[in-house]
Amino acid sequence: MGYRKTVRKIEVSLKGHKVYGLDAEYPVAYARGKNLNEYLHLVGFAETDDGETNYLVKQLEAFGDALISWNLENEDGTPVPCTREGLFSIDNDLALSLAKEWIDCLGGKVDEASPLDSSSPSGEPSPVASIPMETLSDPHLSSSVPA
Repeated sequence: MGYRKTVRKIEVSLKGHKVYGLDAEYPVAYARGKNLNEYLHLVGFAETDDGETNYLVKQLEAFGDALISWNLENEDGTPVPCTREGLFSIDNDLALSLAKEWIDCLGGKVDEASPLDSSSPSGEPSPVASIPMETLSDPHLSSSVPA
């Protein structure tokens, strides 16, 4: 059994709005989320003005192409294909979270659940550089006379 990601339900509230949200009763709506492909088109990231693919979309496509496996299922229990197309078909929040984590790991992020001992230095400078060193005395000149 895999992780079933249902369509996200987003609360849209005007609580605190300067015109509509100052009363005890204020407008509240609930709306469905969008899949990644719909979201990228909605916010104008799908392609740039000159027809080129946006940098964010290139990163997401690269992540989709790098996928090997996952445990994602549709609401009906069928597996989501572990492909670029499958990535672009899931909820945008989930897709962006997965892609961000992948990019962070590519950059060297260490998993908090890694097997490293808690005393292991986490990228701190080596203590060798801070060990005080004293200047050595001048070397003794060698002589040809045995001691």
